[in-house]
Amino acid sequence: MLHFGEMDGRVDHQDFGQIIRNSLFQAHTEENPNNFTVRSGVEQELCGILGGTEGHWLREQLAVQKKLMFGERGIEIPSRQAQAHSTEETLTEDGIVEVPHAVVDDIDEEELDEDILRVKVETDRAFFNHMLLARPAAVPMNPAQAMDRDDLPLQNGTFVNKNISDRRELLFGDKLHKFLKSQGKKSIVELMKEAVEESGTDGALFDVWNDVTSVLNRKTVAGRDDVTTTANLLEDACKYLQKVFTEHMQTVVERNLEVAERGGVPGTRGLVNAFLKVGTEESFQPEDDSIDGLPTWQVTYHCVRSGDMQAAAETLNRLKSFPQCATLVASLNHVAKHKKLDAELKKKLKVEWRHNVGHTKDKYKRALYAALLGGLESAALADTLENWIWFKLHPLHVDPHLTPLLFQEVQKAVSIDYGEQYFMSNGPSEYQYFFTALWLSGQFERAIYLLHECGQRVDSVHVAILAHKLGYLRMSKKSTDEMLVVDQNDATKCHLNLARLIVAYTKSFELIDVPRSLDYWFLLRGITTPTGSDVFEMAVSRAVYLTGQSDAILGKLTPDGRREKGLIDEYLDDPSDVICRVANDTELTGEWDQAVGLYLLASKSTNAAKLLASEISETLRADNKDKIVDLVHVAEQFKRVQKGCQASEYATLSHLIDIGYLFEHCRNEEAETAYGISSKLRLIPTEPDQVTVIVNEFHMVPQKVREVLPDLCLHLMKCLVDHCIRQSTTQSNRGGANPHTSMFSSSNRYVKQIKAIVQYSATVPYKFPTHVTSRLLQLQASLGI
Repeated sequence: MLHFGEMDGRVDHQDFGQIIRNSLFQAHTEENPNNFTVRSGVEQELCGILGGTEGHWLREQLAVQKKLMFGERGIEIPSRQAQAHSTEETLTEDGIVEVPHAVVDDIDEEELDEDILRVKVETDRAFFNHMLLARPAAVPMNPAQAMDRDDLPLQNGTFVNKNISDRRELLFGDKLHKFLKSQGKKSIVELMKEAVEESGTDGALFDVWNDVTSVLNRKTVAGRDDVTTTANLLEDACKYLQKVFTEHMQTVVERNLEVAERGGVPGTRGLVNAFLKVGTEESFQPEDDSIDGLPTWQVTYHCVRSGDMQAAAETLNRLKSFPQCATLVASLNHVAKHKKLDAELKKKLKVEWRHNVGHTKDKYKRALYAALLGGLESAALADTLENWIWFKLHPLHVDPHLTPLLFQEVQKAVSIDYGEQYFMSNGPSEYQYFFTALWLSGQFERAIYLLHECGQRVDSVHVAILAHKLGYLRMSKKSTDEMLVVDQNDATKCHLNLARLIVAYTKSFELIDVPRSLDYWFLLRGITTPTGSDVFEMAVSRAVYLTGQSDAILGKLTPDGRREKGLIDEYLDDPSDVICRVANDTELTGEWDQAVGLYLLASKSTNAAKLLASEISETLRADNKDKIVDLVHVAEQFKRVQKGCQASEYATLSHLIDIGYLFEHCRNEEAETAYGISSKLRLIPTEPDQVTVIVNEFHMVPQKVREVLPDLCLHLMKCLVDHCIRQSTTQSNRGGANPHTSMFSSSNRYVKQIKAIVQYSATVPYKFPTHVTSRLLQLQASLGI
């Protein structure tokens, strides 16, 4: 397995060397350094951008100026226009303002666009490494065997490393895969619960998952910050806290059965009475009345705290005769019936509380006022974290006019007023308490980030995924943002960079377990990189690039042209766009043969034809004999298997294939065959009388074919001239040549085409390079015609 540094270098620089070695960057090395050129500008940008990632990683402890590489404006290629310079920069010793000359070189616009696209691809591939600049320290893991995937299009999961080190990773990953494979039909909440149980999660993490699944158990029906969503969160959080409290009473009773004397009394009242008989509560001054030998307000409070308002209402019948608490009794009865406090009752309750606050000593009676009105002194019973949060949330839950501002005040108390310094005063080992407070107050992003920072990488990622799929996660707008982004206008509102979190998580197994990595990357579909690329598509392209396993990931074509499915088909019904993206990236890195196959795999035959035509045209001009043979061979195969290629692109490719054969015959000095092919192509006149006709038809010649015409004329001319000289020499050796049959005679068809080529090169509306024109005239002169 490659180390990160090695992989980073491979990602950032594998094709960088090829770009720099390109003739585009080798020319004009002697130019004035003060003169700006596009070539030098692009080269400088490439060096700065692609070399920056590895350098930043090696200097990870220093502040990273990310905007230098991934700013809002993206990658800037310098303008080709002359720029205005300040007098301070251009003032000479004589006081004359000298404006540097902007050199606009003869660079091919198409080549420049291709280089810009190549920069974009390399930047995208380096994006994953950039995301890791702030990743947490690795968490120790225990050995475990990797899991095989159902219906995996590989034998026993080729990518899966049988020494994957964390069993919990695999279990959670397997549940995520089942969720994705079901296309969201299976409950992700239940799947995560199964992972927690099967992985043997216990201790603080077990409590964390209890908090998570108790609050997030259904999809949002409105926006995250909508009051309906807030009301649902409050309801679920209160139910959870009430359930925890009930379980606590049950545990105490079961441990003290003899003292509790519950017997067979069912329901909340029986449980509360048994719990109070155990006597775990501190002594206090009860007021007003008693029921079953227990203080009425104490019994009522425990019924309310356990969430059974009906049981609480039953105890209130005895208090109707007490006028000083009539509104409190009426309010509790109203909540028991309607679940919300009446607005008018709430006003009266506030008045009653202000009247009673000075002389009410019963802590349970005071606590019930606090449970309905909030913001009151309830420290006597807020003795545990769960109780403290319940007293913060329950008043909002029953409030008839709940507003986001009220909820924000609770969130501010948890995350800002108290914060990490209070809940984790003894260090990160106490993260569970802070997590519970954050989670139950609806601050999911901060809670997830807390898990991440405390080294719980498996849990932080899957909690984030659960919140995201249920619609509760606020996500950062930019994939390059910090892990947690705090809203400048509201410190209680945060956004989580899910892309950064998942990329950091998958880095340890992205090359050894691609199927599992794809599951996580698919969750990032729709999120874009700084260059505008879809993260999922980019991740697939990068996986193909680094592993070379395009057949397994993307599928492959059978001899009969049918496409066999790959891993990508588990996520998309039609993966052609993703495959096309990979093909395009592969094309830009120079792997033309693989790119052609990928375009065919994506049913983009026209793209494949364009690529082959471009490669053949460029190779013919470069006179690369070996490569042109391979290209023509692949092009012939493409013509046999392609489906749906545009007629114009197909015709262009066919012309270039024929030209490739013509070049080969010219090299082999097969003048007769070369002459015959050129006659059929009708791209070059065979005699002077055809020059006008061929020139008039030039507008129909495709651009890629036009580009090779100068080299075609030169190769054909040289072949014909050499043939004429050889034949003339042979005739002379046999006893002289008849002027009418001489190879240099104007009636000779080869001589006619030689003259026609020279005339054509001078009249065709396409500028032939000077050296080609000169060479053509030299060859003509060598025959004396």
